[in-house]
Amino acid sequence: MHHKSLSLKTAFAAIIVCTGIFLAGCGQEKPAGEEQPGLGRRLDVRSFGARGNGKADDSKAIQAVIDEAAPGDTVYLPKGDYLVRTLRLAPNVHFVAEGVLRQPKALSDSFSVEKQHSDAPLFRAHRVSNIYLSFRAETVNEAIYASQCSNITIANSHIAGDSTNRRSFPGILWYSCSACRVVGSTVSHYGIARKSAKSYNPGTAIRVLSSRGVTVSGNELHHNGENGIFVHDSGDIEIDGNYIHHNGMSGIQVAFNSAELVTNYRITNNRLEYNAADAIDINNRAHGVVMPVRALIAGNYSWKNGFVSGESTPDGSGIGTLIGISDVTLSGNRAFGNNRPALYVEGCGTITANRNLTDGAFELVGRWDSIRMEGNTFPTLRLLANADGRVLHLKTNRVTRALLPNDIRIDSLLLEENEIESGPVNINMEGNLRFEGNTLISGHDAGALLLVKVGSAFLKGNRITNKKNAAIAIGKTAHQVVIDSNFVSSGGAALHDAGSPGLQLTRNALDEQVTQP
Repeated sequence: MHHKSLSLKTAFAAIIVCTGIFLAGCGQEKPAGEEQPGLGRRLDVRSFGARGNGKADDSKAIQAVIDEAAPGDTVYLPKGDYLVRTLRLAPNVHFVAEGVLRQPKALSDSFSVEKQHSDAPLFRAHRVSNIYLSFRAETVNEAIYASQCSNITIANSHIAGDSTNRRSFPGILWYSCSACRVVGSTVSHYGIARKSAKSYNPGTAIRVLSSRGVTVSGNELHHNGENGIFVHDSGDIEIDGNYIHHNGMSGIQVAFNSAELVTNYRITNNRLEYNAADAIDINNRAHGVVMPVRALIAGNYSWKNGFVSGESTPDGSGIGTLIGISDVTLSGNRAFGNNRPALYVEGCGTITANRNLTDGAFELVGRWDSIRMEGNTFPTLRLLANADGRVLHLKTNRVTRALLPNDIRIDSLLLEENEIESGPVNINMEGNLRFEGNTLISGHDAGALLLVKVGSAFLKGNRITNKKNAAIAIGKTAHQVVIDSNFVSSGGAALHDAGSPGLQLTRNALDEQVTQP
């Protein structure tokens, strides 16, 4: 399926192109070298010796045009097949190609941890700025490797890699760049397709390293060996309206080294499908310090991530995997059919999730500061045995089950106005509970709400129903329990008290269906 959702930035860029700012060929063709006042010249490479026949090496002829161009000029490739090796970009010189640029197979190089960029990208940009590129290319290494550059735009381009390379370089590599963007483009087949759920091969559509102010918008990124987008030690990143599918790892992955650089992320309105790992993965596990990334993850749709040929991989969250980070809002996302929990939160600070819709679980692991979930629809809230949180606040969610293991710690567990469709809800923890305005339904022999152990509990205005036995069971290690103004319906006694110290019962309506012997 083809999907592109151009942001306003993309649309604005397209208008600029068509009005002639970059002389991209949107209007009537001009003779090679003809100047338009204030806009520079369009230099047709055929007029300067390039052949475009797919056989002759056109690298020198095209490079000569780039080198001769004046600031503001556009190097133009008409239709044809241009065999090229590496072209070095010049500042303020634009590049537009209707023809196809092809790299010879003999240039193919291999990615490694020690060598993360090739010696022969199609375009090499170093310490240059103010460049617009729109082109079609088939490359064996990177389509562009840009380092220490600014204000480079790749727009309306079609870029394909070598799908037979087991250790492919990325299609687009930004390193230590600023204010760069990829819009309205297709990047595909960098690296061999993933064959196994247990292993994968390098090859990413867009790789962003140590950069700031990068925009990736309205693109289709598909069938790459590893990620659709990989971002490392970078900030001020906007990833909007992309269709990211059939990649060998996560659709979008954010990783850390100098963690303080990773801040200000907008990951919005993307469609993420059939990627072999997570839809979105932001992972700061290695540093042991929670970092405030200030991220908005909103309006994304994910489907069937976390599988290879129908086999589950170790990953595959639908909305996001968040590890060791803080200041993240997840809003209005939809996720279905993914392998692992829709939202996986491990060792985080402040996380807000609102208005998300999914058939996957929300899973909380380790220590967190404050997690607020409001207006979500999801089947399961699951805490693991090492859960240790300061605040967990659930409000107006619709959730099928809440699974809280024994002996966890939550300083303040707040559940307000939720619909919990299947009990029991087991409270056996260090900390305090406020349970107010909820609807809880259960058909379990153990009951609907089990207050086994808690520092204090306040239950008010809830509708609690259990068709079997007691609806609320209160243990002797549940302290300072106040149950006020609830409607409780049960197939046995509404309440069962095993000796809770300080228990207070006031103004409750009890519907007890006790069978007489």
